[in-house]
Amino acid sequence: MFEDEKQYVIVSELISGGNLLNIMEKQGRITEKWAAKVIKQTLLALNYMHQKGIMHRDVKLENLLCLPQQKNSDELEVKLTDFGFATHFKAGEEEKILCLGSGLYMSPELVSK
Repeated sequence: MFEDEKQYVIVSELISGGNLLNIMEKQGRITEKWAAKVIKQTLLALNYMHQKGIMHRDVKLENLLCLPQQKNSDELEVKLTDFGFATHFKAGEEEKILCLGSGLYMSPELVSK
């Protein structure tokens, strides 16, 4: 990360495989084994963040970027991105933090409020 008088510049790794929604649309059907690997990676990322007291608040397929897959491989590496709604929290106070996030992914309980 670089900073000057006018801006912050974040340099990160190039992830050119597209987001998870695009990958799933191209693939059509996915296997349970494939889905389990993606979910495990996502949960590991969220667990790491929660240990640091950070709540993402906008987890969705579009915010999981994928490294390019090798041909004939079931392996897929995903990276959690877009921390625009992220916030710090203290254990036990999670329910006090309201964030509407992305409309199409909101729970019915949030919509009714």
